[in-house]
Amino acid sequence: MKTVVLACQTIYDELNLAIKETRCEYPVIWLDSEYHLDPDRLRSKLQQEIDSQKNVDNIILAYGFCGNAILGLTASTANLIFPKTDDCISLLLSKPGELKRSKDAYYLTRGWINSPRSFMMDYKYALERYGEEKAIKIFRYMLKNYNKLILIDTGAYNVADCLNEAQKIAEIAGLELIIEKGDLWLLKKMLTGPYDDNFCIVNRGEKVNIAHLGYNYNAQTNYQTLRLSH
Repeated sequence: MKTVVLACQTIYDELNLAIKETRCEYPVIWLDSEYHLDPDRLRSKLQQEIDSQKNVDNIILAYGFCGNAILGLTASTANLIFPKTDDCISLLLSKPGELKRSKDAYYLTRGWINSPRSFMMDYKYALERYGEEKAIKIFRYMLKNYNKLILIDTGAYNVADCLNEAQKIAEIAGLELIIEKGDLWLLKKMLTGPYDDNFCIVNRGEKVNIAHLGYNYNAQTNYQTLRLSH
């Protein structure tokens, strides 16, 4: 059976490590992490990629629910397989039978730090437009519900290389910086199976509906993003 993976550039480091460790040979189609900023745009791009596949049996979506971006996708060309997790951050924190996610923490990985619309990119824009004092006030207001900034050590990169940037973000946001160990267990299982209750399979011809996302899912609460109009 032929399988392809659609993945976000945000988890480039982690997915490539999972592929290496599982010796998976599925081709990967990488999508720009900027699509994360608009769930409707991300859904449209994912559907475009799904529709373009030919002679494929399964398409693995290396995404979380990402603000309901998965909701409404049609398995037009192949079965869709995706993990039952809120977003890319939760995908890197999940362990068997456990989801270790702090509601008062804003999470970072190297992928998030280097994304086209990273925290620092948005902050630099605000700095140029409003000046330092107002820019800091804006970002502290946007992150007012968070107490911690957690840099996830996923094992896919050298955390020390990200510390300076993470410390800058913590200082601007007024948050305590913490380094927390991540886990690639769910990513690896996504590549190898078996697909148990941690995954959803949408058969070819069917559409992703709210039942697939789980009864307790709250996209607005769990979808991590900063919104600053440019």
